[in-house]
Amino acid sequence: MKKEILKKLTMIGIIKKVLLIAIFVFSNSLIAQVDRSVMPESGPAPEIKFGTPKTFLLDNGLTVMVVENSKLPRASASLNFNNPLIFEGEIAGVSAVLGGMLGNGTNSIAKDDFNEEIDYMGATLSVSGTGVFASSLSRYFDRVLELMAGSVLEPLLTQEEFERQRDLLKENLKTADKDVATAADRVENLLTYGAKHPNGEFVSQESIDKITLNDVKDYFENFSKSTNAFLVIIGDVKFEDIKTKVTSLFNGWEAGEVIASSYPTPTNPEKSEIIFVDMPNATQSVVSIINTIDFNKKESDYFSALVANRILGGGGSGRLFNNLREDKGWTYGSYSGINESYKTKGVVIAQAQVRNEVTDSSAVELLKEIDKMRNTLVTDEEMQNAKAKYTGNFVLSLENASTVASFARNIITQDLTEDYYNTFLSNIDKVSKEDVQKASQKYFQTSTTRIFITGKGSEILESLENIDYNGEKLTVRYFDNFGNETARPDYSVDESVSAASIINNYIDAIGGADKLESVSSIEETYAADIMGNPFELYTLKSNKNQSLTTISVMGQSQKIIVNQSSAFMEVMGQKMEITGAELEEAIASAALFTETSLDYSNIELIGKSEVNGEPVYEIKVSDSKSLFYSIETGLKLKELQTQEVEGNSIITENFYSNYEDVEGILFPMSINLVTPSIPIPGGLNLSAKSIKLNVDVSDSDFE
Repeated sequence: MKKEILKKLTMIGIIKKVLLIAIFVFSNSLIAQVDRSVMPESGPAPEIKFGTPKTFLLDNGLTVMVVENSKLPRASASLNFNNPLIFEGEIAGVSAVLGGMLGNGTNSIAKDDFNEEIDYMGATLSVSGTGVFASSLSRYFDRVLELMAGSVLEPLLTQEEFERQRDLLKENLKTADKDVATAADRVENLLTYGAKHPNGEFVSQESIDKITLNDVKDYFENFSKSTNAFLVIIGDVKFEDIKTKVTSLFNGWEAGEVIASSYPTPTNPEKSEIIFVDMPNATQSVVSIINTIDFNKKESDYFSALVANRILGGGGSGRLFNNLREDKGWTYGSYSGINESYKTKGVVIAQAQVRNEVTDSSAVELLKEIDKMRNTLVTDEEMQNAKAKYTGNFVLSLENASTVASFARNIITQDLTEDYYNTFLSNIDKVSKEDVQKASQKYFQTSTTRIFITGKGSEILESLENIDYNGEKLTVRYFDNFGNETARPDYSVDESVSAASIINNYIDAIGGADKLESVSSIEETYAADIMGNPFELYTLKSNKNQSLTTISVMGQSQKIIVNQSSAFMEVMGQKMEITGAELEEAIASAALFTETSLDYSNIELIGKSEVNGEPVYEIKVSDSKSLFYSIETGLKLKELQTQEVEGNSIITENFYSNYEDVEGILFPMSINLVTPSIPIPGGLNLSAKSIKLNVDVSDSDFE
């Protein structure tokens, strides 16, 4: 079998070489005919002509748009509301709870029957607080429309479902609270728009606790109005049939006015400043430069700004990407965005997620690239590439019938000219290099902007406080991960505290050195549930740095054996040797108690940090591993390990809690394992089933 595979691979290699030679010869023939020193002239923008949906208006104000497309025997319907921005205030999250409740039955059909019928038809029906989407085979579409109408006009809003959706949202928030990118977004929106602005508020555990079922019902009654609704139907349908069906289903929907909330106008700072958000668990920093703008499709320089953003950081060929990734290798990607809004201020953002040690340098490089857009003309090549990218994306989007409907909806809601999208590409093509510079000077700012940096302060804060840009030191303000301004974080420790004293304090806290030395072996079994499937982790260790680990899930198991000089993994009968640095790490981890085998000359006290809100000391025990110990109890609360896998840094975090006494030694009864390798919201929660000391073991157990 192996020989056959190798033979196939060899043939594939030969075929590839033949193709490469052919391409090379063909390319050379072209080079002989084309003068590469002359930039080819770009042709005129392609003329775009597409029809408009057939549209009708119900008596209650519901706008219905129909796009007939019989290429496939399928149809879809999307219902969206053109409501003003809604400020939820003390009950932020009420729309999310409502969205989870909708689409789970109606006053006429029980939840289980409703969902069963959707599944039977192979249909999709998803509902959020801002709209509904449904799709199915065309033969079922009439029934799907009926179920869709029922979910909007007579939703089943019960106390039981309310409590389920509220608790689910709270659980999801717990996971998000640990996420650095989520914290960065939360604080960026809050400070950019303001706490009293719909775009600045965020959902919290406290706001969810204040929501009642009556709040959900009130929200539905106040904001689900036909007057502001657009129903778009696309697919294998007949206009007259759909008009009759929709009229009968939705004409009874009560019309009404949605009253807009009042909120303050977002403003930029008078002088650029650094907003630092401390996230002690961050392994990389999120750097974002953000300023608000007045920007929508009716601006005279709208198309110039789009091209400017594309050149700055609108993709993998943008300046930010080429600088921070391709040239310096500081990040996996750096991008910019210019976000429009016809309801409030828009924003410009330049962003990168970078290694801790280059956080300050990355912020400066982002500022430099923005200023370069403002101060110098872009190149002919950049203009040509940006316009070509817009042309390709725009033409490709027209293959999706929903694009036509969304364009028609935008023309109505944003008061655009009827030919706005027919002339879109020609307007892009008219943009000049001078237009790009003027738009950059108007919308891209470095002197009155916020530089958000979310990361691990103990490693990056000192360098941030010394950033000097254009001859002036930038002011730093300090915030927690919920946007509350704080004093400068203090990472210093008392001179009497050392890495050795912290480790010794931990050993004393769990039972003492003498007790730990009396243990010859440990047998542990932890269990978890993965989406309804049992998961079990079994470990057996001896005091000779030997270990046996077995992981079992869904009838499958894998085994890891470590002894004093070698280690291997066995998966489905196949053995894989563990070597190099991974072997050294495996042998060290096989110790009964990690702390008793540490070399104090090679460990480093990083300083104070935080784990789930509890103050801790962080100790770096190797280039890839750090341990975190409670300042109050001395117990280990977290272990963090970084591994490089195919050029990517994979972070694994183990959180330890619920320590209990086992024969005189404290062990964590709960372990929360968080890693991208296990894509479970909140991580894998392991609970101890059995922990035994001094069990009988022999060398043969670890072979």
